[in-house]
Order: sequence, then structure tokens, then C-alpha cells
Amino acid sequence: MTKLNIGGGKGHPRLPGWTIVDLRDNADLVHDISKDPLPFADGSVDVIFTSHTLEHIMPQRLGFVLGEFRRVIKPAEDGGLVRILVPDIARAVRAYQARDEEFFKKSELTPFDRNAPLGGMLMSWFYSTSAVGHGHCHCFDEEYLAYWLKNHGFTRAERTAFGESSLPELRSDAFDRHPNDSLCMEAAWSRNG
Repeated sequence: MTKLNIGGGKGHPRLPGWTIVDLRDNADLVHDISKDPLPFADGSVDVIFTSHTLEHIMPQRLGFVLGEFRRVIKPAEDGGLVRILVPDIARAVRAYQARDEEFFKKSELTPFDRNAPLGGMLMSWFYSTSAVGHGHCHCFDEEYLAYWLKNHGFTRAERTAFGESSLPELRSDAFDRHPNDSLCMEAAWSRNG
């Protein structure tokens, strides 16, 4: 089986059978997914897991990235699955409207200004700059992420609960992270549409 943890170079454990694909030097495969095609044959990958990575992809390049995910992943009939976690803009907006400072303090971000009022916390959530390469430059809610996935060849895009993947292996602590503010979705494509 070919299983990819894309963007997993920051703190994800090395697991047997998994290839970490990341910009970081500690990855198994150092690769810029926003610029270069994935070095895997069409329909050859069983599972793609990516957590808090897509929000670092410029909107102009996200179609390329998702198109590559769709190209390399096996169809659902053969067990192909993509699990995506991204920061959930709907949660952040609700927290802002409720004046819930604790939500932003629990989010693993580097605030631009630690003394800023709530609006500054929200700004730091949207435009985090603590990552390698680009900081957060895109954000998603359930409808918007499903829109992107369906427009790039996935026939199924469903919200799932944190730690509740349809694939038992992905339910371990080694995968889902950031329970406070993650949107979790699973996507697949079918030969039958």
C-alpha cells in the first residue's frame, strides 16, 4: 500500500508504511506540492492524509494540488481515501462573534501581537505566519472545501468528526491534530461518478 502524510513534517510521528511529504528537510520526500506534480503514478496511492496544510496553499494553486491528489489516489472502489483537516473558519467566526478569547488561546498559532484585542486574535488565526514557507493564506468552511473537492474530480466529500475517520488506522493519535479548530473531511472518487 502507498500511504502519504502530506505536510506531516511538523511533529507527525514516522509510522511504518507511511511516507511523509513536506517542504521540510526531515520529510521522507521533500516536495513542494503547490508547484510540482506528485511523483506517483495515476491511481497508485491508497490513502492521502493531510492536516493543516491546505490553508498554506495560495488559492491560485489549490486547484493544482487537489487535482494531483485526485490523479494519484485510487478510486473508492479500490479503497482510495483522502482525509483532510484544515482550520474551520465557521468556528473562528462563531468564537469571534461570541467574544470567546479562549478559542483563540487554545488554537496553536503564533499571534502577531500578543496584547491585541479580539480582532487581532482573529487576524492571527486567519493569517498565521509561524509555518515554513507561506503562512495561512486560504481558509475554509465545510461548504467551501467540499466545493473545491467536487470541482477537482472528487465525487464524495463528507464532513467527519475529529478522530473519527472511516479508515480505522487514521483514528489513532498519530493523525488528527488541533481538535479546537479543525474541520475534518474525507473525499473519494468513483469510477461510476
